[in-house]
Amino acid sequence: MVAQLDMADKTHHETTLSRSDAGEYLRSLGVGLGDKADAWTVPVGNKTVETHPDSTLDLEMTVDERSRLMGNDVTEVTVQLSWNEREDSPEEDAR
Repeated sequence: MVAQLDMADKTHHETTLSRSDAGEYLRSLGVGLGDKADAWTVPVGNKTVETHPDSTLDLEMTVDERSRLMGNDVTEVTVQLSWNEREDSPEEDAR
């Protein structure tokens, strides 16, 4: 019996951007994702991660608004995309 092991890598980066720079970063992600290319290269901090999204993606969006008794209110927006890797991606060919 041959066991197939799943591997998981996670790349994480946090930074502070101006509102204008944050908008430009989000626009650049959309342009790369909407392209017809096989791969979508995602910039994460000082590195890039190449992914191979399928033609259909799952999208989850959350807006969390928190009122603080003392201090400023905080709003957090989370956008999560998930998909199965394309059947013809290089990762599949290596298996």
